Amino acid sequence: MEQYPALSLPFPDQIIRQDPSALGASRATQLLYDAAINEFTGIPLRVLELGCGSGTLSIMCALARPLWQITAIDIQPHLIELAQANAEGCKVDISFLVQDLKQHQGEYDLIISNPPWQKLGSGIMSPSLSRNLSRFELACNLADLIRSLQLCLVPTGSALLIYPESRNQDLSQSLDNTLLDIKQQYKHSGKNTYVISLIKHGRDL
Repeated sequence: MEQYPALSLPFPDQIIRQDPSALGASRATQLLYDAAINEFTGIPLRVLELGCGSGTLSIMCALARPLWQITAIDIQPHLIELAQANAEGCKVDISFLVQDLKQHQGEYDLIISNPPWQKLGSGIMSPSLSRNLSRFELACNLADLIRSLQLCLVPTGSALLIYPESRNQDLSQSLDNTLLDIKQQYKHSGKNTYVISLIKHGRDL
């Protein structure tokens, strides 16, 4: 893993390594981390990250919230291997699993995800399959993500999803005919405008 470039985390003496052929940590990662930490305190929570890549977001959450029990999944085995090594280096206990989110089962108080955003045919693909899996809806789409929330989120649980503003209407429509609803949204403008959605059960709550 030493051949991968290092990234310093906003914690003393903590670094991780990222595969440059995949998508690394970005402004979206930081925004989603900030939302999770600001929205939820240090009480024990069962947390699931869908599409964890090299583990940056889950590791930062584990460092900031040591009482959280975190499971993180990704479909790419080499990224899970890298995430496990990163967690060991940062001395945090996270369950990293090679798994398709369409198959994952469990019960969680909080689900977080920075999922693939781009619809197929909406942009130019990279020569790197790993990068394409991270950017494009090749292995999962928005509907798959919402089904995972329906399956894995406990009745009192919450989800935090980050998407570009251009997908906001798609997200809202994907929740039609479900018991999930967007309770709060946080818009972050800049070079790219992102929207973080807080999703919970119960349209009448």
